[in-house]
Amino acid sequence: MGNVTILVGAQWGDEGKGKWIDILASQKDIVARYQGGNNAGHTLYVDGEKVVLHQIPSGIFQNKAVALTAGVVVNPSELVAEIEKVKPYCQLTSKSLWLSARAHVITPWHIYLDGKREKESDSPIGTTKRGIGPTYAEKSNRTGIRLGHYVNQSSLDQWIQMMKKQNPEFEQHFTDHKTEWETFHSSAKLLAPFVCDAEAALRKQVHSGKKLLLEGAQGALLDIDHGTYPFVTSSPTAAGGAIAGIGLAPKYIENIIGVAKAYLTRVGEGPFPTELFDKDGEMMAKNGHEFGATTGRPRRCGWLDAVALKYCSDVSGMDGIILNKLDILSGFDEIKIATHYQHETLGEIHEFPWDHQILSQCKPVYKSIEGWSETISEGITTYEELPSAAKTYVKTVEELVKTPITYVGNGVNRSDALNRT
Repeated sequence: MGNVTILVGAQWGDEGKGKWIDILASQKDIVARYQGGNNAGHTLYVDGEKVVLHQIPSGIFQNKAVALTAGVVVNPSELVAEIEKVKPYCQLTSKSLWLSARAHVITPWHIYLDGKREKESDSPIGTTKRGIGPTYAEKSNRTGIRLGHYVNQSSLDQWIQMMKKQNPEFEQHFTDHKTEWETFHSSAKLLAPFVCDAEAALRKQVHSGKKLLLEGAQGALLDIDHGTYPFVTSSPTAAGGAIAGIGLAPKYIENIIGVAKAYLTRVGEGPFPTELFDKDGEMMAKNGHEFGATTGRPRRCGWLDAVALKYCSDVSGMDGIILNKLDILSGFDEIKIATHYQHETLGEIHEFPWDHQILSQCKPVYKSIEGWSETISEGITTYEELPSAAKTYVKTVEELVKTPITYVGNGVNRSDALNRT
């Protein structure tokens, strides 16, 4: 039996993974992030106070050791600021925070390139402009800089000289943005104590029987290979990315858990068949406070898409799904779930299309479920206490997706977690 759990977003991100990482971390020994950068935001409530993390895994609030692994890209100055931000809750040391020397570093240059490309593109993807894509691109081009070399002044200087020699525009940016580069340099000394061979440390812990929780950022529909390309992020967000991101054998995986909203949201550009432009969509956005934790951008809202959710479950091999934010659907007279699509020339489509252009032409075919008027975010502590209509909705989702719904989220707090198993 394995001792590693992977938690993955089962939609386009923003499913509420931070809360569930926090909850599950209480049963684990270590929490590690396997991909993404500070383009992700995990929101959770600690003793009633809202905390948003962008790079540090949420397990710190359960006093667990946490790690950022090789598959992650790190913004040094933002990470330093985040370490300072969590000091009122926990003091991070080299024993509790492991930063992979293999993780690639986001520099001011990458952030500049990201913004420039989005601005100049005829078909912008809708990135967060945090430098994520250019950093992963340089990683693939083998011209990026790893965290272990970044905290070594000599290696960092060599990389900067190489970049200046290869690209005159880089040299101009380095000259024109001295303050940004000075901040970037100064963060190296502050992060150096945390930098280590995190993957070797994690493997050692797993081999000794310690329980590891791997957290992803974004969601499976934003996976660089299996998402709605090109409207995706630049890393593998599905469960398979966890194995590559930390260099761990698949035989250690005990289970894979997906987190999905009881409805659906998306930030940025790209196809979204069930997107709503009416009062129902406005109600979802208002009740769900649907604004990006990282960018503050309003999220597009729509009904749950069972075709997309089943696809994500299949791609990641989910053993169970946490259906989060069910409380946001209280007050709807009728709730809909997309069971399949209708395409003008291809007819009925029951499998999630690989082509974003085909997906954008698909019309959802809905199954309607009776809604409920009761507020379920207060006073309900067991699944059995939910209104019968709410339980019917959960069961219907489970049947359509063919994956067990193991937990239901009915609020923002740790205690708002209803066990169905």
